[in-house]
Amino acid sequence: MDKFIVFVKKYRKKIIVCAILLIILAIFLFSAYRLYKFLTPDTRNSVYGDRCELTDDIDITKEREEMVKDVINENEGMTLSKINVKCNLIDITVKVEDDVKVDDVKKMADKILTVFTEEELKYYDIELMVDSTSEESEVYPIIGTRHKTNIDGNAEAKFVW
Repeated sequence: MDKFIVFVKKYRKKIIVCAILLIILAIFLFSAYRLYKFLTPDTRNSVYGDRCELTDDIDITKEREEMVKDVINENEGMTLSKINVKCNLIDITVKVEDDVKVDDVKKMADKILTVFTEEELKYYDIELMVDSTSEESEVYPIIGTRHKTNIDGNAEAKFVW
């Protein structure tokens, strides 16, 4: 114990400086961690909050996706690129040839709505992205969206282009 006391007395100033530097380093690291937590999102929670809780009750099945694919593919010059269901949003991407008219695309979009049940249409927003198979198209891409209800609460609303 005597050696320890002699050591402390001999290096007193250096020990105090080291202790202060350690405290400052600890405060800096804690502050940096808190700043990092403040600036980055918490990925443990859903980005959609509690809006997705009904997804288990009203689920879009692979069968329903196949029905949408069939409706799109029965139109000449149109092919389904992909369907992506995220929470209460259904993204449908369709590739069309340049000679397909926009009116034909809008009719096809209305047919897509007949595939879904009334309950699904009240819960899901649908976004239809239509792009041309060629790069030189002057008409495409276009996007149509359908909100689950419009201002009047009408679930029969069509796509907005």
